[in-house]
Amino acid sequence: MAATGRNRGWILALATAVVVPAAILHVTCVAVLGPGTWGSGIEERRPEFAPARSEADQYRDQLDRMARSLDESGPALEVPRPADLPGNVVWGHRLGAKSVYLTTQEASAAGSRKMYSHTDGGSLRELQLPAGHIADRPQWTMNGIAYVRWNPWAIAAPDKVRRYVSSWFDVSQRPEASLFIQSAQEGGWRYVMPGHSLVVAPDGQVAAILRSGALLAGYFSIHLWDVTSGTAPALLSLREHGSRAMRSFRMAWSKDSSALLIAGRTGGFERRGSRSGDAHGKPLALVYLRRAGTLHDLSRARDAD
Repeated sequence: MAATGRNRGWILALATAVVVPAAILHVTCVAVLGPGTWGSGIEERRPEFAPARSEADQYRDQLDRMARSLDESGPALEVPRPADLPGNVVWGHRLGAKSVYLTTQEASAAGSRKMYSHTDGGSLRELQLPAGHIADRPQWTMNGIAYVRWNPWAIAAPDKVRRYVSSWFDVSQRPEASLFIQSAQEGGWRYVMPGHSLVVAPDGQVAAILRSGALLAGYFSIHLWDVTSGTAPALLSLREHGSRAMRSFRMAWSKDSSALLIAGRTGGFERRGSRSGDAHGKPLALVYLRRAGTLHDLSRARDAD
């Protein structure tokens, strides 16, 4: 019995010698770097291309224009500005008769951004953002205003540890980009899901989003968010080409909301080892037909012509 007790003592001592330093190292890494395996709910999905269809072929010219415009700021400021809107407009979006604006008093002061909504024939209304939220790309949907919230890890080390623990019970606390929405009926903001680079279709019923990970930076999955059902299945995954940080490809909707267009260049579709040996990457000219639920590669179709 005495020997058994000594054996258990050695096991406990050995476990303590291994577990305690490992726990300290883990907490230290979290406090300094953050939870490295968390990002934005990325999924790896290889694209499944359908045969060429005439409905997809009609978007060739628009895809070419998108690929040539990657260095431009995009359609953020095409929305008319109300005369009484204060601050500098950094983003604007319009759906039907409703508009939403993101403004700041200083061009680089992301934390001081304010959000306003406006309806034709109505007055300008400031939307109160939750404390600490860094909002980006607000857009009207059929169910209310959605925006991308970035939750940074640039906080004090003790706060990082506390937030790391609480994030296991509240996913909105994770250091990642996520979607929030304000219901047109209920009001108030609520967490939806991880994701960023929000692009709402003109009908407001569906939106394209990107998800990415803290590890293997530069790899994204493209999701289709159904605003009504809340589902967001992955269409495909792809790797960023070069070092332009999410600017080697662009997403846009057709005017009738029937097709999602993805144009630019990519380093490949696989999570690991998919970087192209070509210095210019691979061309992207993809069309997702919403009604048919099919994905078409027009760059491949062009090569076959």
